[in-house]
Amino acid sequence: MRYLLYGIVREDSAGCPPGTHLLTAHGLAAAVSAVEEMGASPSVASLLAYERVVEAIHARQAVIPLRYGCVMENESAVVRLLEDHRQEFGAQLARLLGMTEMGIRVLWPARAAVPPAVPPSPGAAYLASLRNRYPFGNALDGEETQLADRIAGLLSGCSTEQRREVSSSSQRRLLSLYFLTSKDGVERFRSEARKICPPSGAKILLSGPWPPYNFAESPE
Repeated sequence: MRYLLYGIVREDSAGCPPGTHLLTAHGLAAAVSAVEEMGASPSVASLLAYERVVEAIHARQAVIPLRYGCVMENESAVVRLLEDHRQEFGAQLARLLGMTEMGIRVLWPARAAVPPAVPPSPGAAYLASLRNRYPFGNALDGEETQLADRIAGLLSGCSTEQRREVSSSSQRRLLSLYFLTSKDGVERFRSEARKICPPSGAKILLSGPWPPYNFAESPE
């Protein structure tokens, strides 16, 4: 039986949402659901349903959230994953205990970009947005770096870690900043974030709390 993985939690966890269950080993547990063959291009509904499960797990406990598409061939493979990475997973769960992710996005005026020749399908477009969200391949320019540093400094008292990235399209230049903050500190974070003054022509978007995808280091 094949299993779709949602995240890694402690073995003594608070459980997981309906339709999923836990496979445990070495003091850890993987939240999974049984699946048949998965298509190469999942529907938007499937992707959103997956994210809702991860968010529900995150609301209950510390979790190392996994990206959509992590499938193991059988229960033994899941147990082996927990065994091979038990120290890594244990350290990450200790670090993420009581924490959540907040996001700040800065939409800059449009810059030159080459649009795709053929519009992608909804599922492909969603996966492309995830690829833009998680990797850190695009470099920030000087103005973006200065703004990111200023925002990080403002929020340093209500976050413990931060990540940053930038992506471009024909409509905008998007600077994304991610902050790891305590679940109890979300309102303080929002209050501080409202003090940010965007540069001329730019817009600020605040989001979260989210499962800490950008602060979880999952094995390939």
